Amino acid sequence: MALPDPTYVFRPMTFLAFMTQWFTMMMNGSFMAMISTNWNGVFPTGTPVKRAWTGIWPIDYVTGLLVVFFGSVINLADLSDVGPLLMLVDLVFVLVVFNMMTLVEDRRNRKTGYLRYTANWQFLWNWCGAAAILPIYLHLYFKERSTRRPRVPKDQSQALPFTAVWSVLISLPLLIPGAIGSHPFKIQDAAVFWFFAPLTLGPFQDLVSYMVSSQDYKGLASPIKVSYMIVGLVSSIVRVGVLAYAYISPDISWSRIYWPNYSLIQSGPNLLTEGAMIFIQWDLLIISLAVIAVGVYMLDSETSMRASGYERPLLRFLVITTIFGPGMGMVWLLCRKETEMDTEEIASKQA
Repeated sequence: MALPDPTYVFRPMTFLAFMTQWFTMMMNGSFMAMISTNWNGVFPTGTPVKRAWTGIWPIDYVTGLLVVFFGSVINLADLSDVGPLLMLVDLVFVLVVFNMMTLVEDRRNRKTGYLRYTANWQFLWNWCGAAAILPIYLHLYFKERSTRRPRVPKDQSQALPFTAVWSVLISLPLLIPGAIGSHPFKIQDAAVFWFFAPLTLGPFQDLVSYMVSSQDYKGLASPIKVSYMIVGLVSSIVRVGVLAYAYISPDISWSRIYWPNYSLIQSGPNLLTEGAMIFIQWDLLIISLAVIAVGVYMLDSETSMRASGYERPLLRFLVITTIFGPGMGMVWLLCRKETEMDTEEIASKQA
């Protein structure tokens, strides 16, 4: 059976994201709680909100809204349980995979196409919600790369493993200060750093690329796959760690972390935290759906169905995504594509 036009699969996911995230926050009162918290300069728990970063009010106000949103789930001292922080940790390292993906695809073709400008895409899902933006990006990726897949220049490809490590490191400041009980303003400063961190990936990549090209560096045989595996393994280790912690902890459960519970959204000091928690949970749920969808289209489901047992690529992909998360599932797809490209290149040289 032929698959439907992917437009009718990915576009509804973006609509679903807006309805389950922004619209839901507006309806349950957590959106207004976010605005009032930013305006008044204090969280419902009494924690102060930093209100000035640039001295330019419109920029500081918008930045403050995002600081309030993330500040409600990253400051462990203000949380009734560790669930919101664990949920965010999982999501952040899933996004690291897609940050790396956007960089690789940008370096394939920096002149034309919608997959350019890695920082723009990362800004969009950091600031607007990944669930609303990633289905659009994955749809464009499938359309542009299913038939035409330029090679990444050698100096750029050899620099990618270093940038993969950098992309993991720049994600840590969002999470560590709140987990270790730093001063609230330091926690909020770290969140602002994370918002603007995408601006560093491109320059860092180009700097390392320049250093690689100017040195006698032979590099790796498959640097792109190594880069993907770095971020994929980090994402999967985080996912398994979160699952294991929830399994052994008497105070938290898998459903608390991963499944939206609207009954917890009630007036009081936890309103903003629970509203943000549901927003992030839908982020991860819809990202997972988008990854599964792009996997189905990339893997040619009918061929997969004719295979048997665990030799089915689609089945293998679904198992990896379910256990290790959408980040590792996407890495598996991307590495598979790189292997196909390498095989085709070798065959063309031998022909």
